[in-house]
Amino acid sequence: MEKMSNQQRMTFFTTARQPGLSDNALKETVIQLLKESRVAHVLGCAETAVELAGIWGESLQDAYRAAILHDVTKAMDGADQQALCKALEIQVEAFLWDHPKTLHQVTGAVVAQRVFGENPAVVDAVRTHTTGAAGMNTLQKIIYIADYMEPNRDFEGVEQLRALARKDLDAALKMGLEMSVNLLREQGKIVCPYSLAALEDLEKEK
Repeated sequence: MEKMSNQQRMTFFTTARQPGLSDNALKETVIQLLKESRVAHVLGCAETAVELAGIWGESLQDAYRAAILHDVTKAMDGADQQALCKALEIQVEAFLWDHPKTLHQVTGAVVAQRVFGENPAVVDAVRTHTTGAAGMNTLQKIIYIADYMEPNRDFEGVEQLRALARKDLDAALKMGLEMSVNLLREQGKIVCPYSLAALEDLEKEK
């Protein structure tokens, strides 16, 4: 199957109903919805998520499916992402609306639920994978970290993050969040309140 145009993606996200796909069928379907440049990342994220789920006692299947789906709508940029929110009748907070790069976690979660019939654990993991959130459960933490450290990622500190994720999941989450927050601040950008809430939550748990 050829890659879809954004208009075709919009139609799929708003009208398709494909619950109960096998893991492989889900992967093949999602690949058609991604930009070519995003495929290796998503597959790497899935590989990493399954590994971390095995270490931390989470469902391997939930980890795999959440990772495969985490960027399912990311090919839709800017105004298209906002249009998708409207088409799916999603109410989003002002910060997310004003920063469309974060919206794919929200639209992706709705697509995971409505189109593919995924369970709440998978949906919630997709919903927080970009910004984090207070009160994240183990699967949510795994998908956030797997997205950050999958094998195609290459940045200063990634090897330390990979080692930490296999020893202390919360410490790895904190490191990932801090790296993201610091980068945004260095770039003069506003930090998402969800990320700050996630960090505050981790500090309280110490």
